[in-house]
Amino acid sequence: MKKLLASIPDARVRASLAASTADGACWALMYGFSEYFILPFAIFFGANALQTSLVQGMGQLGVAAAQLIGAALIVRLGRRKRLSRITVAIHAASWIVIYAAATITKSPWAVVVFYALGLFATSLSGPGWLSWMNELVPAQMRGKFWGKRNMIVGLVQFASIATTGIVLRIAEPAGKTLLAFGLLFGLAAISRAGGVVAIGYQYEPPMERLPAGERQGFPAFLRSLRGEGFGRFVVFSVIMTFSVNIMGPVLPIYLLKVRGLDYFSFTAVAMTGMVLSFLAMNYWGPLTDRFGNRRILLVTSAVLPLLTFGWVFARGLPAMFGLQIVGGFVWAGVNLSTTNFIFDSVERPKIAMTMANFNALNNTCAFAGSITGGLLATAVAGLSIPFFEPRNLQVVFAVSGLLRLLTFVFLSKGVKEVREVELSPSASHFYIREPFTRILGRFQAFADLWRGDGGGSAPRP
Repeated sequence: MKKLLASIPDARVRASLAASTADGACWALMYGFSEYFILPFAIFFGANALQTSLVQGMGQLGVAAAQLIGAALIVRLGRRKRLSRITVAIHAASWIVIYAAATITKSPWAVVVFYALGLFATSLSGPGWLSWMNELVPAQMRGKFWGKRNMIVGLVQFASIATTGIVLRIAEPAGKTLLAFGLLFGLAAISRAGGVVAIGYQYEPPMERLPAGERQGFPAFLRSLRGEGFGRFVVFSVIMTFSVNIMGPVLPIYLLKVRGLDYFSFTAVAMTGMVLSFLAMNYWGPLTDRFGNRRILLVTSAVLPLLTFGWVFARGLPAMFGLQIVGGFVWAGVNLSTTNFIFDSVERPKIAMTMANFNALNNTCAFAGSITGGLLATAVAGLSIPFFEPRNLQVVFAVSGLLRLLTFVFLSKGVKEVREVELSPSASHFYIREPFTRILGRFQAFADLWRGDGGGSAPRP
């Protein structure tokens, strides 16, 4: 990251992007100490499948509403930095409120309500923050910067999730799980508050404003999806989000209740995907710059149905770890290419409103998927189905996988690249040739260093 930032001539931009990376690290600490374990926390208070889907789903619905309100706030205030610091501070405090409310009421409904409110508060500044970052990051290095930033964020996530898993593993046999959650949620609040400081060091350029007549409201955004180009991309993305989130809130119950994993094993499975995700960000970033975000989005999205069908048959930990390895690698490409595709497709003054509309629709679909998954899990729980485990949660996984497959087959062809890129190779290049070329290049560099040849890497074939 230091070398990449050094290539930026504007000192204010360099310092701002470094501070933004620090802000991301603070968020990652918070996420690992609390947000990643919000479903196990709700399950600790007896949450069932429908309630876990509501924990995740109501949070997503809160994000959707906040995106639209936040976009309007940014237009009115014209100050993105101040709003970001205020909302981050509120989000930090929300972790104390969530823990206190759940502990006092002994009810998972307290988690549902206050978790959603915390996400709503922090998401109010989302559209402005994204437009702010889009102005700061040079267009020619978007893939590299976000790849490296996300890799650093992922590394911190890994460390905080690992720490949380170890703490809960030690606390559980001693009957101190609730106390451990309190300690971790307190650390999450402190970590998130650190983002307020980091954001304060970022330079905020004057905000580019759209004339009132060019501002696109949510209804107009929905009507625009009937067109080609960006509309096709949005439809593909949000339907895939719906399909993915059918499985999302059900998987922790499957791992903790059906498969009987303890907190440490649950964390180990989660961390495997996390490690591969943050390592792969740095892999996919330069490839999106070279071959375009559309190509990377389609190459990685094609694997998503296979991952879900894999969970239908996964029984032991080795299979779960294998799915997480592939999943972490693939999801890094999906997430990175999705965000950068929007940045490439939309004019700078329109970024805040477009991102707000996209995120509102995307999170609404995520909410619908989460609720669908919870309702489906409840409906099939009492059925007697051969091969499936008690509660029949694999039915939910199969439905999610089928919808992912149909979404890819019928909707991915409408996504078009919006900038000039290199001619793309076949999918095997990204999964076989490119990884092995990089691995061999590392070994060659090590061999050259060992021989005293200066550590040069092998030429690319």
